[in-house]
Amino acid sequence: MRSLRAATALVAGCLALSGLAGCADSSGSTPAGSGGPTELSLAIQPWLGYGAWYIAQDQGYFSANGLDVRLDDFEADADMVAALVAGRVDALNVAAHTALRLAQTEGVDIRIVLLEDASTTADAIITTGAINSVAELRGQEVAYEEGTTSDLLLNFALAQAGLSVDDIVKVPMGAAEAGAALLAGHVPAAVTYEPYITEAKAADPAVRSIFEASAQQGLISDVLVVRADVLEQKGAAVKALLKSWGQAVDFYNADLTQGRAIIARGVGEEPEALASAFDGVHFFDLSQNRVELTGDYVNRVLPQIAVAAQAAGLLDISDQSLDVVDPSYLD
Repeated sequence: MRSLRAATALVAGCLALSGLAGCADSSGSTPAGSGGPTELSLAIQPWLGYGAWYIAQDQGYFSANGLDVRLDDFEADADMVAALVAGRVDALNVAAHTALRLAQTEGVDIRIVLLEDASTTADAIITTGAINSVAELRGQEVAYEEGTTSDLLLNFALAQAGLSVDDIVKVPMGAAEAGAALLAGHVPAAVTYEPYITEAKAADPAVRSIFEASAQQGLISDVLVVRADVLEQKGAAVKALLKSWGQAVDFYNADLTQGRAIIARGVGEEPEALASAFDGVHFFDLSQNRVELTGDYVNRVLPQIAVAAQAAGLLDISDQSLDVVDPSYLD
């Protein structure tokens, strides 16, 4: 779900086919000045970090702001990316390192216009207690899913300890399987995310986190990217979209119980099952966005994400320009 794996091939394919009818723009937007709501389509996955969009839809913020927003559900990053490149969706909710890869390595003309969420404790390196620090991972088997946020977190943690993935024994597998492998004693360490972290700790009290995403705020984060042509054609609508996000986050912060219930319903889970996951994720409101997208997140965090993504083989940062970030639509 939080993976890039097949995106490269699909992006290349859709770029090649972009002139054909199958990849034509089918957004069907309402013309400016027509008096009706402006249509926007957002690609989304059932990850609670994108949950404010479900609140905006449930509470009627979209329509109140003159929008007709379609939330298109996807299960894989690759499918979302293909839809964006083909013009079938206007915007994409995606991990920050994926956004950088699309813009810098794949050459997709997009802009990051919103910082949505950041993992604090919802992504972690966990062990059964025999390993007490990242430095002790040297020479050890570590289970994790390559090409994902787990890969990014692991590379960053190892670098902070003066190590690299060449200093460990990589055991590639999915996030759910990584936690199970740890519990079964097949590996001494695993990198995974919620709800698998909580499930592992509940199954074995000896399981503990030795490194969490909170070690670098924003390292494991999600952003909203919009196609450049959409920004040019529907700039006012994008501003209204971000306003809707801000209202939804304010609603969530004011009423966690109802906000979490709406998000849980949107992702197809019960709120109780996601309690630990909610606690490990921070949503960014518009005030925080205005600070982060003109300051620390752009100047320090995104470059660190780029370095970690390059170490994981997820990004070529020969061009380290961060012009992909455009905070102007937050006004």
